[in-house]
Amino acid sequence: MENNTANSVWGPYPNYDDIARLEYGQQMWRHDYMRRRLLAHWRDERHPHRERFAEHREQVEMALNSSDTDEALNRQFLSQGTSLRCVAREIPPVFGHFFAK
Repeated sequence: MENNTANSVWGPYPNYDDIARLEYGQQMWRHDYMRRRLLAHWRDERHPHRERFAEHREQVEMALNSSDTDEALNRQFLSQGTSLRCVAREIPPVFGHFFAK
């Protein structure tokens, strides 16, 4: 990741947990089976971020589905009044015994 591009998207103090959730989320999202598991996990009533995911689902799915560069994706989100940095923060974590099935 080039420094100028990284700065324009993630700012001078990037949150590497958010970046990792985006990158690994995109990799898992490409597989139908994993996409279904992620959606079921994030919508499960036991997931503590379920409501936040429901609020931001459209943007989260757009980010995970995208094959655009971070910079291009960020421009799309900026035109919608948000940013890739904000959307990446809304990608719920995967944890708990109820994912491992």
